[in-house]
Amino acid sequence: MENFSVSRNINLDNENKQIYDNELLSLKIIDSLYKKDIGKFLEILSSKFI
Repeated sequence: MENFSVSRNINLDNENKQIYDNELLSLKIIDSLYKKDIGKFLEILSSKFI
């Protein structure tokens, strides 16, 4: 078996935080888009029935 070494400093906590931050940003964007779509849908419904 051969020895191997890692040439960079691994900071898993920092990488996990970056992944979490990116996922949270994506969810915020998707949530915003859904709210806009629901608002437009309700606007169309209210214009048809009122």
